[in-house]
Order: sequence, then C-alpha cells, then structure tokens
Amino acid sequence: MKRLSVYFLCLFMAVAVSFAYAAEEKKPKGDQRLLAKKVSSAPADASSPQWKEAVESKFVFEGAGAFENKLLNVSAKAVYTKDEMFLLFVWQDEEASLVKGTWKLQGGKWVKQKGDEDRLGVTWEINRIDKFATKGCAILCHNESKNKEDWYYAVNSPAEKGDMWHWKAYRSNPMGYADDGYVTVGKKPEEGRKGDAGTGKAKKNMTADKSKPAFMQDPNKPASIKGFLVADEAVEIKDYSKFKEGDQIPQHMLSKFGGSFGDVKANGVWKDKKWTLMLYRKLNTGHEDDVVFNPDKVYTFGVAVFNNSHDENSYNSAPLKLEFK
Repeated sequence: MKRLSVYFLCLFMAVAVSFAYAAEEKKPKGDQRLLAKKVSSAPADASSPQWKEAVESKFVFEGAGAFENKLLNVSAKAVYTKDEMFLLFVWQDEEASLVKGTWKLQGGKWVKQKGDEDRLGVTWEINRIDKFATKGCAILCHNESKNKEDWYYAVNSPAEKGDMWHWKAYRSNPMGYADDGYVTVGKKPEEGRKGDAGTGKAKKNMTADKSKPAFMQDPNKPASIKGFLVADEAVEIKDYSKFKEGDQIPQHMLSKFGGSFGDVKANGVWKDKKWTLMLYRKLNTGHEDDVVFNPDKVYTFGVAVFNNSHDENSYNSAPLKLEFK
C-alpha cells in the first residue's frame, strides 16, 4: 500500500472521529439510520421499481479540508433479497470529475492535467472493532507521529477486522465495480490496509521515469469504454512522434475485476448535476475478508464523499446504522 494512501485515509478518518466526539455534545445532523427493505427480486439499476418500496434516509455529511464549514446532503436507500444487498446513494455534484491526472501533450511535453475524480467510500466491521460504533472509522487511524509518512491505518488487535468499499468515478465505475479491501492489524503504512484477493485495481500508465504515458489504445481494437483505457486493450507506445499537440492519454489503465476484490458491483451515473450510485453485493460472499450481512443484526458503517478530491478534502458521515426489516 502506498504511503500517500495511508496519509489520505488517516486524514479522512481523523476528521470522521471528530463527528463521533461531537455527537456526544450535540445532536448529529440528519438521519443516523438506514433501513433495508426486503424485496422479491433484485433491482437492475437506480430506476428499478424496487426502490419505491424502500425507505429513504437523508444524511448530512460535514466537510473537511477544502470543504470545511460546508455540508453535503446525501440521500440513501437499501433493499435486499435472499442473496444480495443493494445500496443507493444520491448527492449533488456540479460536474462529473473524471480527469485523474490525464496526460496531455502540451508544448512538446506530456503534462498531467489538474483534476482528480469523484469517489465514495464505505467502511464496515467484519469482526468487532473496539469503539467503532461510537467513534467511527477514525479509531483505525494511527496518526500520532509528527512525520505524516509514518501514519498508518490499522486495527489494534488481531481479533479486529474492517471491510472497505471504495467506489471511484474514474478508476472503478467504468468497469462496473467498487474496489473491495479490508483493514487488519499493523504498525507500518503498508501493513494495515489491504486489497482483497483478486484483480481489478487500476494501473498507472507512465514510463519508468514518470515523464510520459507508456501505453495507448491498441489501434487495432476499438475502445470498449469510450474515453478510458482498459489494460487488455492497450499497447506499448513505441513512437511518440506520431502524437500531435493537444492529444490526451489516460494516466490510469482499467483492469477487469475478479475474485474477492470484485465482490462489490457498482452502477454510478452522473446526470442533472448529481451522482446516483448503486452498490450491491452478496449478503455472504464466502470470503473471510468481507463482512457477512445477517438480516437479524444491525451494522455500524461510515461513509465519505470526495468531490474531485482526495486526502482530507471530503464530506464525512457520523457513524451510521444499517438495519434490516
């Protein structure tokens, strides 16, 4: 795991814990509970009739970093069948952010464009994590060191374990998934946060010296996803002279999801200045790195929304409860 990822997580979770402490002093804003309604068949997408049966929760997320002192309204619904659970999130966003450092040929040099991507993250307990229900995900963040590169994200004992779903508008949504990972015990940045076994993680598209893109769309293969570069459809760039001023190439290559890393499927659509995102997964994947959803139990979870941003620049929920009915 890269140190920058740990830095982002620690900052995000440090903000999240402040909501838990504040909850002890004042009433949290918005709903704090999400009810999952049982339906006879699975919804195909956000327009499916099953969502009309669900109860809508209206959450209020508080901003941090660049969004400090701002609020974001996020609505959510949940339904489940005998085998699967479906979550539906909706939030306002003035534009869909899908740049994520795209390469552009400018003045004879390849330049990474400014801009990130929109994202949503959800964290659950696989095994009970001490104080997670009251302090949220920040209990996992160890940012005591003055050196931010030494911060790490981990549970405090081998008996604890977390489940992390990370939807990315640029790097995972086009493939129809959210990254599925878990949180384990550790004392170093690379130890605590792990990706589930399997495939799907986007790959950096750059040369060894990081000065330009290394791969491009195979001219003999039509792009399966317009505007994105899929690893299986990419070829190494041999001749850079063929490109002209203003040409753009994605900085990330998307990969096909499989195994436990691909347990969480996603359907995110940006329209009318808002994101509508459906996340869904089996109640029990059979993988030890995933939370098992039992309709007879209540689950604590936390959510963060990133608007063309990363690190601490996010909108974060207080600890929330998922209940089945």
